[in-house]
Amino acid sequence: MKLALLGLALIGAAVSSPANAQDVRVGYWASGASAAIGLVLEEGKFLEAEGLKPTWTTVTKLAEVNRALISRSIDIAVVGGTLPSLRLGAENVPAKIILANLVADANFVVPEQSPIKTPGDLKGKKIGSTPPGSTMHALVSAILQGNYGLSDRDFQQIPSGEAQLLTFMQRGEIDAALMRTITLRTFGSQAKLRTVGTVPDEWKKLIKADSPPLLGVGVVDIAFANNKPDAVVKHIVANIKATQWGAKNPAKVADILKRRLQMNDADAQAFAETWSNSYIASFDEGDMTSLLRMAEIFKAADNFPGVVTRDVFMPQFYAKAKEIVGKQ
Repeated sequence: MKLALLGLALIGAAVSSPANAQDVRVGYWASGASAAIGLVLEEGKFLEAEGLKPTWTTVTKLAEVNRALISRSIDIAVVGGTLPSLRLGAENVPAKIILANLVADANFVVPEQSPIKTPGDLKGKKIGSTPPGSTMHALVSAILQGNYGLSDRDFQQIPSGEAQLLTFMQRGEIDAALMRTITLRTFGSQAKLRTVGTVPDEWKKLIKADSPPLLGVGVVDIAFANNKPDAVVKHIVANIKATQWGAKNPAKVADILKRRLQMNDADAQAFAETWSNSYIASFDEGDMTSLLRMAEIFKAADNFPGVVTRDVFMPQFYAKAKEIVGKQ
C-alpha cells in the first residue's frame, strides 16, 4: 500500500511516449453487457492514449475473468462480476476493487392495463426475474423488503429469460417482471408494458446514497497495483474517457457492436442509445456504500462466507484519475 501511495504522488497528467509505454494485461468477458465497454476500450485505443501497452485477454464466461485475475494471467479485470469480486475480499484473495462501472439497470414493468402502480403493489404477485443466487434476484427481494415492507412470502419470483417473461405477462401467468432498459427499447411500444419503478432509483432510496446497484466492477491484482500504481491510474483514466465517449458517440458504439458482436442494426442501436443507463466510471463514497450494502445482501442470502469490509477497495487510484481528467 505504501508503494502504491508513493507512486501516486509521482503521477502527472502527461501521457507517456510509446517508447515508455507500460505493459498491462487486461481481461474482459467478450459477451453480455461487459463486452461493450471492453470493446470500446480496445478498439478506441484508450489505454494506449494514456501511455499503456495493453495485452488483451477475452473469456467466454463472466466468472473466468476473476479466475484469470486470481491465477495472475491478467493484471486488471475491466469488469468483474460484483458477486465474485466481493467474494475475493471475503476470502482474502489478493485482488482489490478499483472502479464501479456496470450498473444493474433494470425496471419493474407490468402490462399497460395492470392496476399495479408501484413496486409496493406487488404483494401477493408473481414477478418475473432472474434465477435465485443472481444479483438481480437478490436486489428485488432487498428492495421490496426494505422500501415496501414485503417479506419473501409476500411475492414469488419466477426465473426466466426476458423474452419468455414478456410472453408470461401477455398470457397473464405473471403480474410483473424485471427487464433491462435495453430490452424494453428493443421490444418497443408493441409490447404494451408500463414501468412502475426502476432498480437504480429504488436502490438509491434503500441505501440513502446517490449510487446505483452494480453488476460489475474493475478489479486489480494487488501486486500489480503496488508495483505499478501509475499504470492503474492510467487504466482508470482510460475507462473514464471511454465511458464518456460511449455516451457521446452512440453511432460509433453501434458500429463496434455490429462488427465485433454480430449484433443486428436495431439491437446495436438500442444498446448504444441506452449506454448511460448501463455504464459509469466512478468510485466515490456512494459507490463503496452501495457495494458494502450489496455484500450484506449477498451474505444474508448465503452466497458467500466471511465479511466484506472496506479493505476490499482501493479508492486512491480513482481519486487520482478523477483529478487528472478534471484538469484536462
